[in-house]
Amino acid sequence: MAGPTVMDNAEDVEGFLENVDEVHRLIEGLKDGTISPDYIDSKQKQKEQKERERQESATKRPAGRGPTPAQPETTSSQQNEEGDDQNDESERRERAMAKVKELMANRERKLRARARYEEYVKSQDKTQFGTDYTKWDIWCPEDDEDDLINSIGPNTPQFKAMEKDIDERHRQLVERRQLAERCRVRGNEAYKTRQYSEALRCYQQGIESERTNMALHANAAMAALKINCFVQAIEHCDKVLSIAEFLHNNKKDPLCVKALQRRAEAYRALQQPGRAVKDLEAALEIEKGNAEVEKQLGKAKLEDDEARKQRAIAKAVGGAAAGNGGSPTAAQVQVSWKASSAGGGGGLVDAGGVTLDLEKLGRVERLAAELAPKAEAGLEAAAFTMRKSEESSKEAPVSNPSSSNERGPIASSALQPEQQRAEQAAPVAQRGPALPPRPQTKGAGLAKGRAAGSNGGGGGHDDGAAAEKTATLTTAGICSKLRLLLHDDDTCCVYLRECGGLQNIASRISAKQPPGSQAATSDLAALLLLLNDACMNDGNLKLLPALKVLPAVVAALDPGASGGIAGAEDVAAAAVTLLCTAVTNEDVRQEISKLLGTSNNLARLVAVLANAKSPVQGVALALLGNCMVDKPVKAAMATEWSSSTSTAASCFLGLLRSRNVVLAEKATVLLGNMSTDAALRTEILARHGAVVQQLVLLACDGSGSSSDERDLRRAAATALFNLTVDDAGQRLVSEDVEGLTKLYRLATSLPPTDCVLVARAAGVCARAAKSPAGNATLAGLGAISGMVAVAAAVLDGVEAACSTGVDREPLVALLDAAVRVLTILTSPDDTVRAAQLVDAGGVAMLMRAVRFASGGNAGKGASSNGSGGAAASALGESVLANAVLCLAGLARRKEYLGTLREADPVPVLVGVAYEGRGNTASKNAAIALARMAHEPDMLEKLRELHGVEIIYQYVKP
Repeated sequence: MAGPTVMDNAEDVEGFLENVDEVHRLIEGLKDGTISPDYIDSKQKQKEQKERERQESATKRPAGRGPTPAQPETTSSQQNEEGDDQNDESERRERAMAKVKELMANRERKLRARARYEEYVKSQDKTQFGTDYTKWDIWCPEDDEDDLINSIGPNTPQFKAMEKDIDERHRQLVERRQLAERCRVRGNEAYKTRQYSEALRCYQQGIESERTNMALHANAAMAALKINCFVQAIEHCDKVLSIAEFLHNNKKDPLCVKALQRRAEAYRALQQPGRAVKDLEAALEIEKGNAEVEKQLGKAKLEDDEARKQRAIAKAVGGAAAGNGGSPTAAQVQVSWKASSAGGGGGLVDAGGVTLDLEKLGRVERLAAELAPKAEAGLEAAAFTMRKSEESSKEAPVSNPSSSNERGPIASSALQPEQQRAEQAAPVAQRGPALPPRPQTKGAGLAKGRAAGSNGGGGGHDDGAAAEKTATLTTAGICSKLRLLLHDDDTCCVYLRECGGLQNIASRISAKQPPGSQAATSDLAALLLLLNDACMNDGNLKLLPALKVLPAVVAALDPGASGGIAGAEDVAAAAVTLLCTAVTNEDVRQEISKLLGTSNNLARLVAVLANAKSPVQGVALALLGNCMVDKPVKAAMATEWSSSTSTAASCFLGLLRSRNVVLAEKATVLLGNMSTDAALRTEILARHGAVVQQLVLLACDGSGSSSDERDLRRAAATALFNLTVDDAGQRLVSEDVEGLTKLYRLATSLPPTDCVLVARAAGVCARAAKSPAGNATLAGLGAISGMVAVAAAVLDGVEAACSTGVDREPLVALLDAAVRVLTILTSPDDTVRAAQLVDAGGVAMLMRAVRFASGGNAGKGASSNGSGGAAASALGESVLANAVLCLAGLARRKEYLGTLREADPVPVLVGVAYEGRGNTASKNAAIALARMAHEPDMLEKLRELHGVEIIYQYVKP
């Protein structure tokens, strides 16, 4: 039996132990990161060199007794093969070490993440709600990874024997990453086709392969939001944030902003706006100035404030019962009321930092209950009986005051069943927690007890109690009283929704359509105004689509629906007011736009706009302006303008001619916004030239001494600029010679008193110059020399604005319009106009414009507040393209080549052609250079600057 291997001598034993220590030291250095793989490779090469030397010396020494055996001679081919084998071995070891390095780096990163997570667990607040991270193994090293790392030690086989295992583990790592990426791509494709469930499945499949993929978790959160899996979305967002914090140690990763946004959206859907506010504030800290996050944060804060008030109301009137969704018991109500009354202040309590007037809230609930739909049938009878009761009470005093009804003046026993039905109309779950009954003053008459009940024991409300007594007799009176309570009191608006009053108002509005009598018309107007006041609260406003009251409100726009009954105009005015308030919410606005785009609803609004009083017309214009961003309203307005029986054109023309400057300015702004839509613009220009003429008058006439007049002139010039995009608009402006002359005089007024207005007027002139009539009119007015002077003055102003920091966008817009006019007027092969341009100093001015625009200054400092930079940059590119094109037109004529040579245009144009990389300006510059090459001096300079090669890229023979 073979025994253990025995070393030949003590040196071999010592060498082996030294090797073991060396390998152990290298492994520990790799783990700690203090030793690089390159150092190991160098040590390995040294070891191999020593091994070869030892083998060579061993071959020269006999192994034992007897003669040394003869060694075969090695050929050169064998030596080459041995060298190749050694090179392959070295490369194989390098690849294996690289894979080991990656595996070890992953493990070290997870270990550091685990340590950070343990610190987080020790410091976190146990009372704070959050996802349980203790079950996560995202950053926990796996057992097989530990086995691999531990196997690289001094007591293991040689490193070469482990290469196969290393390759297999690295292959699995790469495959998992590739599978996760394929799942992400498939999920994105499914998401684009609105297959959100399939997208979520793909993302989750990818997460199973690579649990630390932040992009997959973020995408899964978005897909979960789309299918209303809000808790699942929160979990995926939690993982994104945790991976970024613990694994990558980077809380400011861009994906963190998206995760915080999506988690906030899920929190809002789960009625937790406070947490949404915290997430959005954290997102805003990471990415300051994010407009989308700021918009979400504003909405979340409103919802949080709303929820805080709801909790305060529930706490004040219900206590613990409100927490489980039920109504408070009678005992709890009495305790709450006594506690508030004992503190003084007439029923004022502090709940969660919100001061509540319980007596006021009680009045809101009682008045809202009177508006219940089932109480409407007995309302007239109640009024008649109340009048009889008051007459009898005047004749004889009340003998038994203790039997009087606590609810106030409707004390007759005949009315009690009707009141009970009204109170039962809204279920308790919808009405919210009931307010405590008011204390009754003993020993007093009915009127005195009613007044004391209104005061809630606080005094000072006798007049209000008397007003409430009469207000309960009619719907309009109830609405008037409720409006006083809701005015500037958001808690009353919130409680109106909680007690079911909002639902009652909506039901009454829907039931009152169309009004059948003068009283019904008055009631409908009062209900609409009451609902408008209630919708000053954002929470109430968002419920309008769910209440299904919007169709009735839109239908109330038609004053003729009441059959000529007096007060119908008030109904239409109230409906317009309510709709204008409602469109401030984006979701509600879209619902209203759908209604206005169907049936004949927009025509009703136009009729109101044409016939109402000035204040109502202003509100209607604001309503139309807000809804004009939606396609249904644009399409309906285009149909309205094209209809031969429509009054839209005459309505807007009348508003433009209004003596009310503010009203005319609003109508002009709306008309300018409408002109940005191609279909609407076509219909406006089709048969309504008078509108264009009136806009010209508004833009050119008037001193503009007041801010309102200045705004009106700017709005008119902007509307004209939008209308002249089409050939029909250009033709209408050109045919009005007097109007075009006024526009030109305005465009060439130097120095410009209102640069924005002058720039718009010059832009209209540039577009009018495209038509033959306008071209001839402007040329006859001396527009070539005039626009050269304007452009030169603007360039001086731009240079001065660079040092003062003044907003340069209006100046650049005016420069663009002036250069555009020159380019259009001188583009024909007309020697007279070309001579006018040269004689007016146009070449020098155009070169200044080219240098200004090509220097990259058009978009820099365009606005002192940072706005308008992109617009000014675009205008700068337009200035550059048109100025170069105008120079190219002059270069067609040989007699002007000498003038161009003196301006030294070649270096600048070569730079434009080279830096433009194929845009319009670079192509125009190449054309201009190709024409200038006919002049010897400019050709020589072109060759020096290698401009011929640049020209060849654009102008090939």
